[in-house]
Amino acid sequence: MDTIGRYVEYISYDFKPGSETDFNDGLGGSWYVSPTYHGVEFIMMAPFFMTMTAYFGYKAVLNNKVNFTLLTGNRDRATRPLFETICLLMMIASYVVTVTHKVYSRTEFFLLQPCHVSALILILMMAWPTKSSQFIPQLLFNIYLHTFWGAILALVFPDLRDHDMLGEVFNFFLEHGLILLLPFYMLTTKRYVILPVSFDMVLFSFFLYSSYHSPLLHAASLWSGYNINYTLVPPTLDFLIKAGNWYRYIMYGTAFILIFITRYILVEPFIRSFVVIPHEKKK
Repeated sequence: MDTIGRYVEYISYDFKPGSETDFNDGLGGSWYVSPTYHGVEFIMMAPFFMTMTAYFGYKAVLNNKVNFTLLTGNRDRATRPLFETICLLMMIASYVVTVTHKVYSRTEFFLLQPCHVSALILILMMAWPTKSSQFIPQLLFNIYLHTFWGAILALVFPDLRDHDMLGEVFNFFLEHGLILLLPFYMLTTKRYVILPVSFDMVLFSFFLYSSYHSPLLHAASLWSGYNINYTLVPPTLDFLIKAGNWYRYIMYGTAFILIFITRYILVEPFIRSFVVIPHEKKK
C-alpha cells in the first residue's frame, strides 16, 4: 500500500506535505484524501466503471434492436427552428465567455468540469448538420436526458468561490440555466429521437458519467493540482466534509440516484404530457 501511495505522490502535483485543506479556495486541491487512498480507488474504480460502461452501452444501444434502429434510422432531421438557433447562439456565447475567463485566469483545466462539457455537448447536438449521420447527437441527447441534474445542484448550491471576474457570476447562472432548460425545449422540437426509458440506459449513463470522473477527471486533478469537480476535496457541505475518505463514494451514490430521478421523475412525465413520440403513435 505504501508503494502505491508513494507512486501516486510522485506522479501528482507537488502538494505541500501534510498541508491542511483551505475550504475558502475553490480551485486548488490538497491531500485531503491520502495518496494511498487515491491510488487504491483509482485501481479499483476506474477499470470497474469503464467495464460497466462498455457492458451496459452494449446492452442499451448495440444489442437493443429498438434503440439501435431509432438511433441509426433517423438520418435526416427537421431544420433547426429560429428559437433553437437563438438558444444555440446563447449557449455558444456563454461558452466563449467561460473559455475567456478560464484562459485569462490560467485555469483551463476547469473547462473539463461537467457543466462546461454539458454546454459543449448541447452546442454539438444543436449545431450537428441535418444531412449527416445522426447517431452521435441522438445518442448524446438521450444520455444527456439522464445527466443534466448537475445543473440543478449547481443552481441550488452555487459554488461561487473564486468567481470574481467581470460577468463571471452572471455567466455561471446563465450557463447552468441553459443546461437545465434547453433539454426540455429540445424534446418538443421533434428533431431529437427519444429512446424508451429503460434501466439499462440509466446504468449506461451512470457508468459513462462515472468513467468521466475516474479515470479522466481524477487523473487530471492529481496531475494539475486543481480540484476539478471535487475529485480531490469535497464541496463545502458539512456532511461530505465529515465523511472524510468516503465522500467520493457518497457523491457517486448520489449521482446514481439523481440520474434515475432525472430520467424517470423529471423527464418522463414531461414527455408524456407535452411530447408526441412518433414510434409510439400506433400503440
